[in-house]
Amino acid sequence: MLGRELSKELVLGAAEQIKQLLSHQEEENRNVVKKGLILYRQGSIYNVSTTSHSVSAKVQDVTSVQVELDLDDFSMSTCTCPSDSICRHQLATFLYVYASVDRVGTFVDLWKEEKPIDDVLKHVKKASSLLKPEKDYEDTLGSWIAFFDREFERWYEQVSSPNQLFQSLFHHYYSAIKKKAPKSPEMKQFFIVQASVTVFLKILQLINETKPTDYMLQHIIYPYLDQLIDNVEVAISEMKRYALPFALDPYLVDSVERFRELLFTSKEYQYERTNLYKLLWIELLRRDKFISIEREWLEEHLEEEQKQDPSFAIEFEMALMHMNFLQSRDEEIFEVMRTKLTPSALPFIFPWVEDIFKKKNWKRLSNWISYLLNGTNEYINSSLPFDEKRQTIRYLLRFISQYARATNDDVLYERACKMMLPLSYAEYHDLLLDKEQYKTWIELQTLLGFSLDEMDTYVLKEIEKSEPGVLLPLYVQSVQHEIRMKTRENYKMAVRYLKRIKAQYKKLKREEVWENYILQLAEEHKRLRAFKEELKKGKLIHD
Repeated sequence: MLGRELSKELVLGAAEQIKQLLSHQEEENRNVVKKGLILYRQGSIYNVSTTSHSVSAKVQDVTSVQVELDLDDFSMSTCTCPSDSICRHQLATFLYVYASVDRVGTFVDLWKEEKPIDDVLKHVKKASSLLKPEKDYEDTLGSWIAFFDREFERWYEQVSSPNQLFQSLFHHYYSAIKKKAPKSPEMKQFFIVQASVTVFLKILQLINETKPTDYMLQHIIYPYLDQLIDNVEVAISEMKRYALPFALDPYLVDSVERFRELLFTSKEYQYERTNLYKLLWIELLRRDKFISIEREWLEEHLEEEQKQDPSFAIEFEMALMHMNFLQSRDEEIFEVMRTKLTPSALPFIFPWVEDIFKKKNWKRLSNWISYLLNGTNEYINSSLPFDEKRQTIRYLLRFISQYARATNDDVLYERACKMMLPLSYAEYHDLLLDKEQYKTWIELQTLLGFSLDEMDTYVLKEIEKSEPGVLLPLYVQSVQHEIRMKTRENYKMAVRYLKRIKAQYKKLKREEVWENYILQLAEEHKRLRAFKEELKKGKLIHD
């Protein structure tokens, strides 16, 4: 955590020095700043400590390096990397510091412009006045974020038990900042959205610092992230009850940079991070001007990621696909899914099909359904864990069922069940019984290698009542299997099945067929003394 020793004037003054030392006109300097941004956004800075005029930190690059920043004279800053001038590690550390006083995007914009950063200093309040602001925040997103960060540092200093870190963050810090929301209903809900995103990001940052166990990630931390996403959905739903004011537009502009932090703040929870990012863009930022800005940034940084460290390349690729989705460029999404991503990426597209379904755009959705049906075979045959694949297919079939009902497509769902076997067994099993397609149901059990004693007895009895005789081939096959096992217990099981065969022939009024069958069976296996004894005990043959 940053200390409180650094004044805003000092940080902005150092920013002005960097602008003088690294001219935007030189490509080498532009590359240094780009690489520093990447390191900063990847959360590579840690073990940060400050004095009144300096910053010390470690930066994780290919190897870990030590950085010492001199904010009074930035040219005196040092790094243990081989560079003999301002390096990407120093820039990344400075951006980490700068983010505590203003948006990083502001620094980058001012660095690119001719306007001196000194002009900003004229409008900056004295550091002493920043310690006790007249109110918690001003009417800007940057001020909200600064308020969230101040409250976070205050909360962090008071945390009594590291074991309760994430619980306290959610129940104490999150609750405290939500209570400070604006009074107007629409701005209140947007404040809650931003507070929820902030807590989501803070959790990711704490994960980077504390390295929790897999158990904590799955059972302690995940429920909080899941709840935060739900809270964002609820808050956005509440916002839509009102006509959003024009005053919200500047907040949305600043949110473009804010929300993309979800892509690279941590390597954990890739699915949850990208889903929240998609949700925010679908519901809040779905404007061409925002999409163009984001697309340009993503394309530039994806190229950098692929050249250097592809740690977040998938996130950037998914985000670019999301921009394609927002502009209905579906074929480009399908092409990326087929050629660049692994089968494990399949669940990432579900929020898109859900959004199209909500809008009842059946024509567009039909293309997605075709893609899903054609693309699931590779996913089903992948090496992913069975439980993960089963969960995905269960969701997909539920969605296809809803689509089939909405479009009155009677055969689509059954076709999907067949195509997704064996992962679709449960759904196909229920469908066949509902439709009373008993012969197909029996074929399904046989195909998947289920024996009679593994099948639901209640279901078997219902089939026998509804369609006598349909189970006979299965019983005969099971009898032969049990006899081949040649144990007393298997012979007893064979006799049990034979009694069911006898009952079925009786219902069909074909007793003569039964008599011929049992006599032929007894003759065929007459050397199996134990089997013959069981047949007599079961009163199926007589001396």
